[in-house]
Amino acid sequence: MKRVNNKMLAGIFLLGSGAMALIPQAYAAGYCADGTASEGISQSDVTLGGISADDCFGVVGGNITGGGKHAGAPVLNAMDWGSGWTYLDSPGESTVSFMDVSFVTEVTAGASGTWTLTGENINAGTLPNLPIAIDLVVGLKAGNEYALWGFDNVIFNGAASGTFSIAFTNNGGNHPALSHMILFAREAGGGSITAVPEPETYAMLLAGLGLVGFAARRRCAASQSIDGTRNQ
Repeated sequence: MKRVNNKMLAGIFLLGSGAMALIPQAYAAGYCADGTASEGISQSDVTLGGISADDCFGVVGGNITGGGKHAGAPVLNAMDWGSGWTYLDSPGESTVSFMDVSFVTEVTAGASGTWTLTGENINAGTLPNLPIAIDLVVGLKAGNEYALWGFDNVIFNGAASGTFSIAFTNNGGNHPALSHMILFAREAGGGSITAVPEPETYAMLLAGLGLVGFAARRRCAASQSIDGTRNQ
């Protein structure tokens, strides 16, 4: 999967409150799947239904919100997890509807804990439209930084739960308590948050293919030698 230039993210202009604003971004931010994420974050920092995220991105300096000059959807849509992202919910904010489902997020306080996502059909008199298939991104803001965790093809049936852990540190070298969690979603199939092999994995794969090719050549040479003997 092609990766967005991290330094390009540092210069994304976002439209909010009727004006163009530059959101501060950390130049060191990158993706967990290819080993370029910073400050020790990993896919397992956020789980959903006991499963680690497919990928994560960070750590980014600044803030991320559902709207205004720190709106997160444009940041996500500029990344290579695909487009079509929209703000879903954040604990304490107004209920948000998406794909005819109203969503509510709750999260515990502290540097680690649990979170839940619940939803119900907006139109009670219509046929049930749950479960739905969505891609989901969880953003964690703590101290003066944030990071993002993405889940591919989540089958949401109205209730889901997971865990979170703040791996990055503040200026004092401590893991800060969660400032806020924020969720973004899109209909599944709009792109991919599939983990890609790390460089070491590619090296092992190429080495394995080389051994397979070598073995195949030896078998071919042995076969030719046997055939030659028989033809004499």
